[in-house]
Amino acid sequence: MTIDYIDFLRDLVIDLLAIYIFAFVIFYRRYGDRDMTIMLGLLNLFLFTIVITMTMTEFTLAAGFALFALLSIISLRSVAISKIEVGYLLGAITLGLVNGISIHDYLLLFLCNVVILGGTWVLDAKWLMKQTMEVDVTLDEITSADLKDRAKLAERVQALHGLPVLYVGVEKFNAKKGSVRLSARLRLD
Repeated sequence: MTIDYIDFLRDLVIDLLAIYIFAFVIFYRRYGDRDMTIMLGLLNLFLFTIVITMTMTEFTLAAGFALFALLSIISLRSVAISKIEVGYLLGAITLGLVNGISIHDYLLLFLCNVVILGGTWVLDAKWLMKQTMEVDVTLDEITSADLKDRAKLAERVQALHGLPVLYVGVEKFNAKKGSVRLSARLRLD
């Protein structure tokens, strides 16, 4: 099998441009998280290299399973990352896969990148959805009867934080101490 280095360079340039827009222009400008931005870029670059190697060489099924076994050792479970960061992580993986499989239909390749980058830009736009945050709150002087009135609980949480409360959930109630631990979602204005 002969390797077409022009296709390799084309795919690499497209992938680097896409991950630059995705990780640096969109993610970093919105969140300022340098570590996550670097991780998105490196993960994409490593995945691109793996996929391009698999598609441009005689990569056997056994080698693929061995590679999968090695990659499964890597675990992010010890690091707590947000739902948004998980979304961006999956986006970086997708860009690496799409741009690494040597799609020869340039229009399809362009459209895939536009869908991923444009979708990310729009779905994570501040003008589309108001930003929220989750907080854990402990309230004292609560009875079991107070737990039935969620509006009253929400009022107390709003008085503590000064932000509109979208949701209040009871996590734990301690009848002896008369306290409740709540999880609440607040809208950031």
